[in-house]
Amino acid sequence: KKGKKKKGEKKEKKKKGKKKGKKGDGGGGDEEEGFKLAPSTFIPGIDEASTNYDEIWKTRDETDNFQQKYDAELIKELKRVEVEQEVRTLVDQQMRDELKLLKEAIERDKGKKGKKGKKSGKKKGKKKDKKGGKKGKKEKDLTPDRTIESLYEELVKEGILVQYPKVKI
Repeated sequence: KKGKKKKGEKKEKKKKGKKKGKKGDGGGGDEEEGFKLAPSTFIPGIDEASTNYDEIWKTRDETDNFQQKYDAELIKELKRVEVEQEVRTLVDQQMRDELKLLKEAIERDKGKKGKKGKKSGKKKGKKKDKKGGKKGKKEKDLTPDRTIESLYEELVKEGILVQYPKVKI
C-alpha cells in the first residue's frame, strides 16, 4: 500500500508541474495572439563590442597610461590583418592568372605533340634508318660570342669557381 501511495503522489506532482509550466510559459495560444517583438538590430553590434573588449582590453593594464597614448603593438596588429588580407587577394589573383597561363601552355604543347606525331607517321621509311630511337633537340649556345676563358674568368670573379692549392695525399 505504501508503494501505491507514493506512485500516486508522484503522479500528482507531475500534474502540478505541468500546470505550473503552462502558467510560466504563457501557453501556446498566447504567443500567437499577443504582441511579438521584432529582432533587435543593435544586439549584433553589442555582441561584437563585447567580444572585442574581452579579446583586447579585458586583460590589458592601463593604469600607467593616464594620458591615453596609443599602443603601437595594437595598431600594428590591426594593420597587419588588413595588409595580410590585401596581399592575400593580390596573390590569389596572380596565382589564378599564372594557372591560366600554364593551362594555355599545356594546351599549346598538346597541340604541338599531336602535330609531331602526324609528321613522324608520314616518315615511316626513315624510322628504320634510326638506331637510337628518338632524336634529341640540339641545345642552343647562350653565349656564342664569348670564349671559354672569358666565361671561366667571370665565374672566378663571381666566386662560383675557386682554385684550391694542389695537395699530395
